[in-house]
Formats: sequence, structure tokens, C-alpha cells
Amino acid sequence: MGLLLVAGSAFSEGKTDPVLFPATARIALDAEGVPRQVQANPKLPVPVREAIERRVAQWRFESALVDGVAKPGITHVRLQACAIPKPDGSLHIGMDYQGNGPGYANDALRLPRLPYPPAAMRSGAQANINLDVRVGEDGLVTLQSMKATRGSVKDFKAILEAWVAVMRYVPEEVDGRPIATQVRIPVSFYFSERSQRRELQASAARTPECVAAAGQPSEPADPVVLDSPFKPLQTG
Repeated sequence: MGLLLVAGSAFSEGKTDPVLFPATARIALDAEGVPRQVQANPKLPVPVREAIERRVAQWRFESALVDGVAKPGITHVRLQACAIPKPDGSLHIGMDYQGNGPGYANDALRLPRLPYPPAAMRSGAQANINLDVRVGEDGLVTLQSMKATRGSVKDFKAILEAWVAVMRYVPEEVDGRPIATQVRIPVSFYFSERSQRRELQASAARTPECVAAAGQPSEPADPVVLDSPFKPLQTG
């Protein structure tokens, strides 16, 4: 929400820079996988919520099956969105599907902040690590495994265990009952030079959601699906 306020102030200063921000929505699906109710995150401004709800209402999902019978349910989607100020003070809004599964508790828009361990920072340790976790029916998270794809787990093991311990989710539901979900969380610890940060900011305008916000044609990104019974069929 703060990023959108930045977008508004940027326009008031004559700027039209795109602003990237995360968004989430809760979807109640019928037995055929058609959204019957979409509730965008209440922390987002009203125009953004309305845009998300209109878009997501057009999506379609596979039905959740119980003993071979299709059932209604609830899932939560994560979006990467982009806002570009318009001359009339409103916003062009584009969005790109990132995944669906359990939702973040307390209407959070992202996972808790993950600090860089001081000892690892002093030693210059860097790593890319995949965390496999289980989100239980109660929304509590259990760490199942850590695997480094670059660097070593040992420099980051303690901070990752503490991070997972404070995570809370809202579980998905099938036929009115909460279900457990398997989630993989990729984590990167690295140092970024100032020039690299500027390039990342400049590249925001080239992301699918910012291209969409600007009204330019783009190819939809491949969906990122969690271990959910509600597989996306259409998220355009």
C-alpha cells in the first residue's frame, strides 16, 4: 500500500515511473472451479482491490476431487502487480499470477522479513536455498528440508529455522474443511552492488505486469502452482 502512495506522489511531481507491489486475494470456488467470490487483500487501496477482483473472477481452476467427486473450496492467489500513474490521477494497473495455495495470515502481503545473518554477512557467505515446508490444517508451518542450490546451508540454517517458526498461513479448504499443503520457498542470500540495484529498478518497466499496466501486448507468464488441489486452468 505504501508503494502505491509513492506512485501517487511520483505523479504529483510529474513522474510516471512504474511501481511494483505484491497483492493477494481469497477465492471461493464452486465444484466446477469457477470463482463465486473474490476478496482482494483489504490492505490494498480500493481501485487496486476492484481491479484484482474483476480480473480474478474470470479465472478458472481444476475442481478439487474427494473420492472422485468434485467439491467446492477456497484457495488464495499471489500476484505481482504494477501501477502506473495516469494524467487524471488514477492508475493503470497490471498484474501477473505468481501462484496459489494457502494464504498469508493476518492479511499479510508477503512472508515475514528474512534478515541476513550477521556472521554470514561478515564472512561474505552467499547462498540460494530451497525450503520445503508443510502448512498444516491449523495454518502452522513445519520445516521439512533445506537444500542449497548455490553456497551452503550451514551459514543460514539457524536464521531459516527461526524464520519458518514464525510463519502463519490461512489453509486452503475443500468442501468446508481446511487441508494441509506442501510448499517450496526459494530463498536467496546475496550482496547487490548499487549499480545492480539501479538495473533492477529499471527492469521493473519490462515485467509482464508493468507492460500490461502500460497497455502494451505481452505473453502471459507460466503459472507457478503450489501443491494445491485447485490447479489453475486460466489466469489470463
